[in-house]
Amino acid sequence: MTEPQASHGKQWAALATLIAALMGYSLCVIMARTVYDHGGNALTALISRMGLFAIGMLIFFRVRGESPMLAPSERYASLGLGVVITIQSYAYYSSFEFIPVSLAALVFYTYPTLVAVAVRLISRTKLTPLMLGALVTAFFGIALVLEVSLETLNPWGIARAFVASIGMATTAIVSSRILRRADSRRMALHTAAAASTIYILAAVLIGAAAFPVDVAGWAALMALPVFYVVAVIGWYSTIAVLGALRVAFISNCEPIFTVILATTLLGEVLSLQQMIGAALVIGAIFAVQIFGRRHGA
Repeated sequence: MTEPQASHGKQWAALATLIAALMGYSLCVIMARTVYDHGGNALTALISRMGLFAIGMLIFFRVRGESPMLAPSERYASLGLGVVITIQSYAYYSSFEFIPVSLAALVFYTYPTLVAVAVRLISRTKLTPLMLGALVTAFFGIALVLEVSLETLNPWGIARAFVASIGMATTAIVSSRILRRADSRRMALHTAAAASTIYILAAVLIGAAAFPVDVAGWAALMALPVFYVVAVIGWYSTIAVLGALRVAFISNCEPIFTVILATTLLGEVLSLQQMIGAALVIGAIFAVQIFGRRHGA
């Protein structure tokens, strides 16, 4: 096999790994909803997801004989980012308790547009007509998805999904700065450690954790961190091969996977109007990503 052929094969292998990672993220959402349906709640799901992931990463570094520590400046920045992730993850996962997973995912995935707008405001770059059009289209799509009525959908669920979107946009911007100096695996460990510590303290001090009441719920709770490990490790491992821009672009398939899995495994149903709205939201996200790639953003 020639070198170009080997490189081509490596690209396809990385693409397959990335798709598997995105499916892992979507399955985390489905497992969380299953936990709720069987007596658990968002706090329990997040303790399982973040706590066991942090433990797994510590074992990983121990087996490899490597130090998991970061330099002080990167360490504190990563721990601070962990606080943001704590809020973002809880807002997203708790939204499933109030609105369907498919709708929560579509609202949440307005964050790439928020990132694009924030980056341009920070860099004082003017928003182009295409960017403004994509932003308006995304929010119009959300209006269709929500059927322009809060009477049939819990406003707390919608608000939490939007808070999660803002939190994820913040996470994307801040983490990109930290990763200029820090190792991604160590940063992920520190953020997960901070988040899981906060979740555990909340469970102990407030007593807000609720555990599943049957085998199906416990199975979903135990499967959740497994899918999360696959998702995180798979996602990071593809960046070196595909590049950060391509990974970010392809990652916009995740809300599609989530909606498909929600309708298939959870029996959620979207009306024609909601499907049109979903297409507008996803189309706007792809337009922003394509625009960013063409201009090196």
